[in-house]
Amino acid sequence: MKKGRFYVWRGVVFRLFLAVVLFILLLLLKSSVWFLNHFDEVEFSAVVYQLISPMKGTGTDILNEYLHSCLYHSISLSIIFFLVYNVYDLLSKKLLLCFDIKIGKKEFHFEIGKQFFFISKTCILSVSILILCFYIKKQLVLIGIPKFIENLSNASELYEQEYVNPGDKAITFPQEKRNLLLIYMESMETTYASIEAGGGKPDNYIPRLTKLANENLFFSDDSDLGGANACDGTGWTMAGLLASSSGVNYKLPIDGNEAGEYKYFLKGLITLGDILEDAGYQNYFMCGSDSRYAGRRDFYEQHGNYNIFDYYSAKEDGIISDDYYEFWGMEDQYLYKYAQEKLTEIASNQEPFNFTMLTVDTHHPEGYICKLCKDEYSEQYANAIACADRQLCEFIGWVEEQEWYEKTTVIITGDHRSMVTGFWNDIGNYERRIYNCFMNVPGKFSAECFKNRTFSILDMFPTILAAMNVRIEGERLGLGTNLFSGNMTLPEKMGWDEFNRELELYSNYYINNFVIKERPQNP
Repeated sequence: MKKGRFYVWRGVVFRLFLAVVLFILLLLLKSSVWFLNHFDEVEFSAVVYQLISPMKGTGTDILNEYLHSCLYHSISLSIIFFLVYNVYDLLSKKLLLCFDIKIGKKEFHFEIGKQFFFISKTCILSVSILILCFYIKKQLVLIGIPKFIENLSNASELYEQEYVNPGDKAITFPQEKRNLLLIYMESMETTYASIEAGGGKPDNYIPRLTKLANENLFFSDDSDLGGANACDGTGWTMAGLLASSSGVNYKLPIDGNEAGEYKYFLKGLITLGDILEDAGYQNYFMCGSDSRYAGRRDFYEQHGNYNIFDYYSAKEDGIISDDYYEFWGMEDQYLYKYAQEKLTEIASNQEPFNFTMLTVDTHHPEGYICKLCKDEYSEQYANAIACADRQLCEFIGWVEEQEWYEKTTVIITGDHRSMVTGFWNDIGNYERRIYNCFMNVPGKFSAECFKNRTFSILDMFPTILAAMNVRIEGERLGLGTNLFSGNMTLPEKMGWDEFNRELELYSNYYINNFVIKERPQNP
């Protein structure tokens, strides 16, 4: 009796094990398909980054869609499999199929019993698992997991050879320090401009931003609107913020250190916020979502002691009601209103300030359509981009009317290229680039330094400081080069492919000096 029970329970455990294996395989397959359908050219490191970072503040629409499309669906199919397999197994032990076939004068008698059912279910199960594994392997290659693993197993010496520590260089501020208004526009590309305007689209979704760039200063990889190249480890928001304000790409710690848990955010790194704080600036960061998401609050508070304004502080300050929640928190029309109130208050303090803000309405998967948006185009994302173009330039118009504008450098840049899929079928061979515009920059510069440059968002770090009339010894910080200087960037010296390949590889210097080491004091 005990032996019989043992075999029964062993069978149940085996079937549960098969159901779990099938669930894992289905989840992997569905997740990979979902990922490729919802994100365009996103590095797998970005996915791992999100998995190990606090998931606070994530857009609920994206999470809900993933849960319903992948997790819940995989669970349902696994339960159905478990039930069907059990019924089939039960019938196979009790069912005996007998039939006779007459061929000519001869009659043949066949019986199908346990052995046939066992072989058939084993073959069906094995073939199904093999097919799933084949497609999963194919999808994982498309996502870039094998490449990610390969990169972790190979070390680069790029940082040892080329990284310029800001603590080792003289960084000299002018006697009258300039304020900084740094605006990161979510997923803002020059691709959204028309072909005639230097972009890649038949229609110009960003006519005002195009005009703003042409009336001020911008850097281009060609002789037209162009923009910054996208390099490894900078393809999502937090990575873009990090790269443009420190000159380093985001490289994931793999040794279980504290940075992965976000107790400290790259504590050995010297960033734009650190430099400005040491120079007597008051730093501020504003976003319309939960600032804790992806470690943004940790980064800004630990590097520059930023005052943080976000979705929650907006409720406390009466910008939105306590029960208000749209998209990732609050849309940009409220963000700009909030920024106007805070900038007016901050400017009255008569202290040099750095006000950094991040928009959200052009976030994937389709952008957000607010009540200010118009129904101009057939695609929702195009309408969201056009609305973002109008709102930003209206905000800039307000900025230019303020008394403090005269001594304020304004910089507008995309945080990274868009992750939206299915929006690029009409751009042909156009190379997608990240938008940038520099306003109210003192000094005169050579025209050659702006066009036909090979550069990335890493070069924004020293370039932002230079735009504030700050002198930098050697014109380089981090892996970035001050573009105003006209000096060659690292990708111009090394070639883009070699430079980007080195960024992909694991870096011992990065882990030992930024993740583990304490921040050195600025001289």
